[in-house]
Amino acid sequence: MNQPCIMNKFATLALLFLATASSGWSQCTADFDFGDLTLGVSPDPEAGESFAPGLVGEPYEDVLHLLLPVNVLDIDPTLPFFPDTPLDSVALATITLVDLADTLQTYSLEDLGLSVTCNNNGDSGNPCTFLGGNQYCAAITGVPNAMGSYRVDISVTGYVTVFGFPVGQEQAYGSFVLDVGTEGCTNPEAVNYDPTAVIDDGSCVLDNCFGDVNGDNTVSVGDLLEILAEFGCTSGCTVDISGDGLVTVTDLLELLGVYGASCG
Repeated sequence: MNQPCIMNKFATLALLFLATASSGWSQCTADFDFGDLTLGVSPDPEAGESFAPGLVGEPYEDVLHLLLPVNVLDIDPTLPFFPDTPLDSVALATITLVDLADTLQTYSLEDLGLSVTCNNNGDSGNPCTFLGGNQYCAAITGVPNAMGSYRVDISVTGYVTVFGFPVGQEQAYGSFVLDVGTEGCTNPEAVNYDPTAVIDDGSCVLDNCFGDVNGDNTVSVGDLLEILAEFGCTSGCTVDISGDGLVTVTDLLELLGVYGASCG
């Protein structure tokens, strides 16, 4: 029988498995509501989710939740196993962060001032080994010390029982993206756009007052009400901020994209 491959789902889950002591940070609790799922991760990169961005020099904490199925075929029904072949465990091999601005430059989490503390509920002597049929979590904590956008390359080993013997195989994946930067204006249309900002602080200033249809130098509720009052207009429209001659959902979306901005 062929050795099992650890499916792509494990790539998105594997950042859980770095066991490093993080004094001063509390351990996470595996209490995420996965509903009726037998396999799940939160945040889920396949749904466009990722870790919260981090600020350089500021305390960082995020929690990743994991739900593993009892049987391997609950992950991938095309694998060459019997329907009741159990998933024994999944464990970390290595984690590497790749700088997306220079893919030849790699780091460990410790290099960036971060660590991950696994919580496997005491199910195994290795806190970064997780058993099938259970839910786990990991607290990602620390104080980031370098700006950048990093791809998380993860190598994991998954084990199944084949005729009474554990069989494992290591696989490597690129999964989450972790952004570390500053707090500032994240709107590229603003005159004070900060390309290093990963968290918007509401300071964006638009030089052409785009979206400020009532002329009060802010894009706020008043402008939204102006658009709603003329919603559906097809000719002679005065609040057509999209420039298509109409006042439609497009204009609402354009305004919401700069909502809260100040005009210089």
